[in-house]
Amino acid sequence: MRHAMYAFMFGMWLLMLAGGWLVVSVLGPIPVDGPGEYDRLAGSAAKAAAAVLLVAAWVLALSKFKNWMFRKELKF
Repeated sequence: MRHAMYAFMFGMWLLMLAGGWLVVSVLGPIPVDGPGEYDRLAGSAAKAAAAVLLVAAWVLALSKFKNWMFRKELKF
């Protein structure tokens, strides 16, 4: 059981680092300029929505990983 907990925590940290890298290096530099006064607001809202979807995907991935890891460990 101890190894499963360490593997879960390691996987959690890897997903957090990967998500941070994606948001900073991929999502952040996307330009939001355009011919309108609300383009910056719309671009920021789109980036925020993408970040929220990324967080939801990471939570789902962690949940699946946790269930798989503990079922494997407890042999259900």
